[in-house]
Amino acid sequence: MGSKLLITGGEEAAFEAAFASGATAIALDLEDTVPDALKDATRALVPSFLARGRAKGCHVGVRISALSTHDGLRDILMLQQMAEQPDSLVLTMVESPAELVLLDELLSGPCAGLPLNVIIETPRAIAAVDEIARACRRVEALSFGGKDLSKALGAKREWEPLYYARSRVVNAAHGAGIGCYDEPFHPRDDLEGLRLNCERVKAMGFTGKSTTDPRHPRVINGVFG
Repeated sequence: MGSKLLITGGEEAAFEAAFASGATAIALDLEDTVPDALKDATRALVPSFLARGRAKGCHVGVRISALSTHDGLRDILMLQQMAEQPDSLVLTMVESPAELVLLDELLSGPCAGLPLNVIIETPRAIAAVDEIARACRRVEALSFGGKDLSKALGAKREWEPLYYARSRVVNAAHGAGIGCYDEPFHPRDDLEGLRLNCERVKAMGFTGKSTTDPRHPRVINGVFG
């Protein structure tokens, strides 16, 4: 599956660097990297982001806020009103298959069939990951989210403390016949460390890797192909 680049902060100025990054897929964030005061303005950028990305041959998606939040509901209403839909949706803070079943029902009409990439980033999500992976036909990939998971566990965001959770995500994804992305790599400037990390998670069974840095996709693609 290769690389998935997230454009953060609601910054239109970041679009061109993202489109030129070589990322396999690019998603515009509407969730927690966007300040509350900029949420509506960032939603207004979505049609332009999709059109400009597709003109450059990019796979373009949108990361929406959790369905349990007001912003998540606003994001869904925005999608229902759009003439052109993204190629996929990235979902945050999903903790049960019931959430995906409900979202599948809500995303009707112009959103019917819109594929879902689900971030697994809480202890409850890890516990239910096999059911989440099979919740509905729209689910095309799982993404491991180590930042929020490590905070929830009170664990260090390092290899050994998160190895079990990574393994659960990989096993669930392959059991359901879908893809799986590892989390972004840090420190961002260590491109050789990124390459080695990609080789490590590929050996575990991950099929791609997420990033927020436009320098990373070509390194990721060089490992995942």
